[in-house]
Amino acid sequence: MGIEKVMAEEELERREDFSDIVLCLCVSFFFLMLISFLVYCLFITLIDETCKKDSGFLPPSNVPIEDGRYFYSFCKSSLKAAPGSGRADLPELGLIAIRLLRDNATDTLGYIRQLIGKKGLDPSVKRLLENVCLVLYSDGVGKLTDEVLEEYKAKKFIKALIHVSTVLTSSTTCEDSFRQVGLASPLTKQNNDAKWLSLISLRIMDMLEK
Repeated sequence: MGIEKVMAEEELERREDFSDIVLCLCVSFFFLMLISFLVYCLFITLIDETCKKDSGFLPPSNVPIEDGRYFYSFCKSSLKAAPGSGRADLPELGLIAIRLLRDNATDTLGYIRQLIGKKGLDPSVKRLLENVCLVLYSDGVGKLTDEVLEEYKAKKFIKALIHVSTVLTSSTTCEDSFRQVGLASPLTKQNNDAKWLSLISLRIMDMLEK
């Protein structure tokens, strides 16, 4: 009976030790999840603050923000969907925004070339695509180089500001060229996305310079 009692006590101690280990792991996991959640909330708040319409940012006078609520929604959804944005600080968000803009402009340039090669395209539309949009987007994509990104990282914002503004002007000029002659633009979504992404990039650089 004595041996059995000792064995029972040892088994009880082992169970208690195991329970303590499980409890410790559960508490550690809880605090880890809590910290992760707080960090996530911190960065989501940063994106919200960056995108909110009353941050004091003023876009170029020739590019009015027609709907501040849409800008806020587009800004939030674009930045939150970008890889790495959940852990990014403000300078990193700016870098993400410029890369998103470069990807958008590059894709739009490819789409313009695709449209130009399309059979049965309205000659007037084709002429504007070739003479206006293709030229402008080629210039804009050519300016958003890795060198610009490196200068941005070094907090030399002048070149980035100039070249992001070039893409902004390209998108609005391309869209306006169709409107001015009464034609439906085949690039409205692409031009609007480029405009909003440009404004996001400019807003962040404006915030960083203050």
